[in-house]
Amino acid sequence: MRARSLSELLSSSSDVRKEWELRGVVFLSLALQIALICLGSCRKYLPHAWIQGFTWFAYLLADSVAIYGLGMISNTIREIKAGKLSSNPHTELSTFWAPFLLLHLGGPDTISAYAIEDNELWLRHLLTLVNQAGLTVYVLVMAWTHPTLSFLAILILLLGFYKYGERVWVLRAASDEYFKDSLPESQPRRKDSDKIEAECVLKGEEGYNVTSHQVIDVNNEDAIMIDDATAEFPSEKLSCGKDVEDQEYKCVVGTLLSASHLVHTSQRLFADQLFSIEERDSRLTILSGKHCVGDFKVIEMELGLIYDMFYSKANAVYTRWGFICRLAIFFLICVALVLFSFTDKRPYSKPDLFLTFLLLGAAIFVELYALAHVLFSDQVACWLIKKKQSAIFCSINRIKPLLKRRRWSNSMCQYNLMSLKNNYSRWWRFLKLLHVDEMAVKFLYQGHVDVSKDIKDLIVSKIKEKEAVDVQDLPFTKIDRGYCVLSAHGLLDQLEWSIEKLDFDTSILVWHIATELCYYLSDEPHSTRELERNDQSPHKKKCLMGLHMSRYMLYLQFMCPSMLPARIGGFRFRDIYKKPSERFRWPKARDEMKDLSNRSVSEEDKVNYVLSKGCQVALVLGGVSRWWRWTVISEVWVEMLIHAAGKGKARDHARHMRGGGELITHVWFLMAHYGLTDHFPKPHPRATAEIIVNPW
Repeated sequence: MRARSLSELLSSSSDVRKEWELRGVVFLSLALQIALICLGSCRKYLPHAWIQGFTWFAYLLADSVAIYGLGMISNTIREIKAGKLSSNPHTELSTFWAPFLLLHLGGPDTISAYAIEDNELWLRHLLTLVNQAGLTVYVLVMAWTHPTLSFLAILILLLGFYKYGERVWVLRAASDEYFKDSLPESQPRRKDSDKIEAECVLKGEEGYNVTSHQVIDVNNEDAIMIDDATAEFPSEKLSCGKDVEDQEYKCVVGTLLSASHLVHTSQRLFADQLFSIEERDSRLTILSGKHCVGDFKVIEMELGLIYDMFYSKANAVYTRWGFICRLAIFFLICVALVLFSFTDKRPYSKPDLFLTFLLLGAAIFVELYALAHVLFSDQVACWLIKKKQSAIFCSINRIKPLLKRRRWSNSMCQYNLMSLKNNYSRWWRFLKLLHVDEMAVKFLYQGHVDVSKDIKDLIVSKIKEKEAVDVQDLPFTKIDRGYCVLSAHGLLDQLEWSIEKLDFDTSILVWHIATELCYYLSDEPHSTRELERNDQSPHKKKCLMGLHMSRYMLYLQFMCPSMLPARIGGFRFRDIYKKPSERFRWPKARDEMKDLSNRSVSEEDKVNYVLSKGCQVALVLGGVSRWWRWTVISEVWVEMLIHAAGKGKARDHARHMRGGGELITHVWFLMAHYGLTDHFPKPHPRATAEIIVNPW
């Protein structure tokens, strides 16, 4: 008798443990969905490592937890049917949770893929959909007892099946193969010059004296179309608020229309498709439209739209059918909540009821958040502009101004070899024992600064200079890495070797060391924060530009090497990160720099070689006035960035968009608009042929 009581006690204890385990799993799945819908949208403009790490953790864990919860519920049903367990109110209500777990597998609208590679796993998700949907149907059929709960469970099951199927479709559409197949090929307009050339040959064969003539052809139909659409869109101050100026309002509309028009062809860059010269000219005329607020703002909007294609459910949501389905899902979940509220709840425990209401309430919150996300999106704003819905557009723009919406981090990661210090603590020795000290150094000494307007303006001016040279069909290879800058300032004879004879990664290290030495050995404040707090004179702005660009290029070299040109036998981080901070001991660094620059160091000793060459560059720059010194440094770094951006691959740029975006991606995208990437044939001066046929 005593043994039997003990057995019953243990069985009861086991049942209670399983009940709370299932509640915990379902609650964890719900919490992960809430985290994903919030972090999925903000991770594209917040570059913090903890946000990326937590999003990655939640994304990987969410599917596993939901599948595990479904497995627990199905195992309970099997044990009941086998007679090992008896049915109880908890089991009855837990079967109602199964469709919610399938709904969780569908994921939020703000994140469909964590990394670009996740889109290639759409077939695996399709198999998971079939498996888990079948398992949920099995649970509902085998546990069909309560009519109202079973009806509501079928309703949630259909919603979950649709949401997960939508996720599979979105992943498939963003996969490399299907994304390329969905894009149209370049369709260059037929040139009239071809017809004229053929006619010229025929007239010549007939004996006519043919004279060639050249007429400049300016093709700007697209820009005119956007400007006309902007002018036609109602812009009365009463509709947008008395504090909004008419010109400012038109700039908002024109910029968004430009980005929306360009993105239809810009997405082909990520499929490595070729563009025609006519398409290049059309893009340039749009960028130069009178209602655009700037090249970088248009690029920012375009990349924001492309980010949504790769990492969210934009392809399914921003359609008429998608919006209707969102409204229907929200309405049906509200109906389920109301109907469940009127059921008899006396048999169920308070924890089970609390969790059930929480699941229904959270599902409504997720759909409301998704609808708000759609309402404040660039896609909807563009649709309202095209449909001339000025009142709705202005109301939304007043709540969340279009030009102030964050679409990327607008920041540059910073890395400085001079600031690294050795740490001999026990914790550091433990990390070194695990061979993760190098990784720890990379993340602990990494910083962020905003991309200033001065840097953007300098980048745009350099790209336009390069485009002007390119259109004239002149060689421009040397402009890539600072040749023209050094030539313009009379430093070519002394420093040409630092950009022409060195590999690109070596050149980055040499100029980074030189930049840091010029900064620390000058009379500038030794803290960039102190420099930023001081009066922002043009000289100090140049100094900050040079420092920030130097540290950003070093960050790319060691943290994002795939975004830089391919290198052979490049520097390893573990070989270089300790030496500069050990070598230079402030304030005696000036004497050490002169001593090191005079040494003859072989190229085999890579670390001391770059230190020596960096000191040589610093000594040359130290002989120039402060204004010209930092002008040279900042412009050389910008040209290095442009050179690196032109050599990057579209896949690498798409991959790094998930972490807040990189400045080099925006530079690459802007260069593509100016026809300076490999996606365009060699341009020639824009002209139309014309012939004059003389009858004599």
